[in-house]
Amino acid sequence: MTTVSSTTSSTAATTGYSALSSSDSGTGIDYSLLIEAKVNARLAKADRIDTKITANEAKITAYTDLQDKLQAVSDAIDGLRNRSVSTGASSNLFGQRTAYVGDDDVFSATVDDDTEVGTYSVVVQQLATKHKIAADGVASKTSALGYSGSFTLQAADGSAVSIAMDSDDSLTDLRDAINANKSTSGVTASIVQVSDSSYQLILTSNNTGQTISMTDGGDGVLSSLGLTDSDGAVKNELVAVQKAIVEVDGVTITRSSNTIDDAIEGVTLTLYSASPDTAISMEVSTDLSSIKSAITGFVDAYNEYRDFVVTQQATTSDGTASSDATLFSDSLLRQIVRSVNSALNTSITTDDGTVLSMASLGISFNSSNELELDEDTLNSILSSDIDSVKQLLGLNMTSSSSQMSLLRYTSSASALSFTLDIVRGDDGTLSSASVGGDSSLFTVSGNRIIGAAGTAYDGIVLVYSGNSGSVDIDFSQGLADKLFGVIDDASATYGSDLATAIDDLETRDTELESRSTDIKTKAETYRSTLTAYYARLEAAAEQAALLLKQLTYTDSSDDS
Repeated sequence: MTTVSSTTSSTAATTGYSALSSSDSGTGIDYSLLIEAKVNARLAKADRIDTKITANEAKITAYTDLQDKLQAVSDAIDGLRNRSVSTGASSNLFGQRTAYVGDDDVFSATVDDDTEVGTYSVVVQQLATKHKIAADGVASKTSALGYSGSFTLQAADGSAVSIAMDSDDSLTDLRDAINANKSTSGVTASIVQVSDSSYQLILTSNNTGQTISMTDGGDGVLSSLGLTDSDGAVKNELVAVQKAIVEVDGVTITRSSNTIDDAIEGVTLTLYSASPDTAISMEVSTDLSSIKSAITGFVDAYNEYRDFVVTQQATTSDGTASSDATLFSDSLLRQIVRSVNSALNTSITTDDGTVLSMASLGISFNSSNELELDEDTLNSILSSDIDSVKQLLGLNMTSSSSQMSLLRYTSSASALSFTLDIVRGDDGTLSSASVGGDSSLFTVSGNRIIGAAGTAYDGIVLVYSGNSGSVDIDFSQGLADKLFGVIDDASATYGSDLATAIDDLETRDTELESRSTDIKTKAETYRSTLTAYYARLEAAAEQAALLLKQLTYTDSSDDS
């Protein structure tokens, strides 16, 4: 009898996932579709989470772009806030000075920050010179001179050094010996080739206005070299030493250098040529070009920010958000836009009742709500009324006492006006400073009056050198200073509204990614479980079909 072999139950354990498709399945059932349907049902939640993560990442990118554009505005106006470094700014353009010189071929000038402005009349009568003397000519710079002995050498601002010579020393050897001590003596030596058969040693003072002096050691070396005559006086003086002579507003000033930094406080003059009896005007003033450049940079930076905002508010033809409007209807963006617009609308009233605003600088909004700058208007107010520009843009403190000064100001208050009642003890030290009888609002340390933490005066440090009494103090915060504060609250790298929002989104994404990964891991485990389960069903079905086939074949054989 013919027999038919059969598979064993181990088939179920080895049946793979590929055998569960309808084309390979013995039963004709497509188990793979069943598995995918069940697994995808579980993965759907992970897909929704991933979609949320993608949306959050897009929002983080948009918030970061907004942060960058706001900080660019902040950087542009930082120097316009009339704050020193101690009061929170990287620079104060209103304190920067420049000098306008009528003829910069004669002299130039650099000016320290916060120097008093003014106009001066300068006459450069004479330049300071370096003393220059020469030895007699010799036929060779490398042949032995034949002189033996020593001499001392120094400039007026140097120290005497001793130069020793042997008979076999050449002019080059002598030059090198002098230059080995030039930093001490203040004298430098060089060799000039006068002709094919003549070389001269030249001695030059290192600095202007300094006379070279020499003393022979007793062997007559100096006179043999031709540096001195028989009487010991300089024999060949090429350039006589002289000091610089300058007249400033009719006052004659004599200095040994052509760089003069102590004639006008805060001003350094560099002299280039003498122009006797020719008065040259020099004006020390605020560096208007730097202020104009900063204002122009602010307009450009604001318009970059404004273009970003417009993109985030754009809609399609059917009124829905455009594809680029990641922050469409975003509450934080709306809040920032309102705060920035409010700061831009800041106005200041001067003592004479003049109202200053952004328009005073020639800045206005166009039809797209971008800023436009009229340079003629800006140039006019910068040249005619720089104090009004400073008052409009910056932080300003006025005090009824000239002995009260501001050291630090970090308060966010837009305006403060108060009267300080100051008491100085018998020993001369400050003992208290109070407002309205409340001495807890300020503490004193030396000559410093410090606003107490948690009060309206927190962050204010004043310096007072006067006597006991009352001092009226007024702070006003101009447009640039107020806008800087608004932007800092919104976009500073740490602790701002945008920084917090970005941190929150990143934290949320980390949590969502963990949840998504967990769901995907469990779904893959579920896939493996289902695959094994259906594989066992398929193996059992195949074995049952084989057994049925075997039984049917047996019955057929018996009938025959």
